[in-house]
Amino acid sequence: MGSPPRLAFVAALAAVGLLAGVATAAAAATEEAYVTLLYGDEFVLGVRVLGKSIRDTGTRRDLVVLVSDGVSDYSRKLLQADGWIVKHITLLANPNQVRPKRFWGVYTKLKIFNMTSYRKVVYLDADTVVVKSIEDLFKCGKFCGNLKHSERMNSGVMVVEPSETVFKDMMRQIDSLPSYTGGDQGFLNSYYADFANSHVYEPDKPSTPEPETQRLSTLYNADVGLYMLANKWMVDEKELRVIHYTLGPLKPWDWWTAWLVKPVGVWQIPMMFILYN
Repeated sequence: MGSPPRLAFVAALAAVGLLAGVATAAAAATEEAYVTLLYGDEFVLGVRVLGKSIRDTGTRRDLVVLVSDGVSDYSRKLLQADGWIVKHITLLANPNQVRPKRFWGVYTKLKIFNMTSYRKVVYLDADTVVVKSIEDLFKCGKFCGNLKHSERMNSGVMVVEPSETVFKDMMRQIDSLPSYTGGDQGFLNSYYADFANSHVYEPDKPSTPEPETQRLSTLYNADVGLYMLANKWMVDEKELRVIHYTLGPLKPWDWWTAWLVKPVGVWQIPMMFILYN
């Protein structure tokens, strides 16, 4: 037998109040934050799993997701209920005429350099999952990233000390600096042209004076491509911090990635909690 109309109405109000309470609590900003980007609903489950994996490490820092017009109201409410601070942003147009179609708005990632309400942000792509605490990244310097393919910096996991000056300088050069990818990653490789020579970040051995850029260990951005090379991780699995599902369109939320087995299984653990709790 269904609830009387008045009781149903009260229950609905209570549910709305609960969601509002979560969102209000999440809006109490800290000085540091984890940040990701969402351009459309197709990656929303990825962001939800990422958030769960970060929260499972016991962090007390803000979780911020920057969303564009392509993200539905329903998805935004889901993310708020999860504890994300949802901030709407307008897309930065890609200045490159030759680029993959899906790269139209990827330069928007540069806006994290202008998040000056925070002292430090750790950025993670929506197709990453945290498997061990990465709180020590907040001790990294002004800009930290991870090298891929020997000499290229990958923009999927970065530590940024937001600066209006740096952001304005990027915008000044956005039309002139080349991008080998046709997207933000190529631009950042040009902007930080000497990044490959950066000192490797060691959390327990701070550098004095602090360098402008530092390289992150593969442990903080372990590409599943590494796993595929030998059907095992090419680094110490017990020390893994972040797994990055970079195999093109093969994302862990798609059923046809099941053949990856172990790397997908790691992602599915927080996913099952989200879907069934």
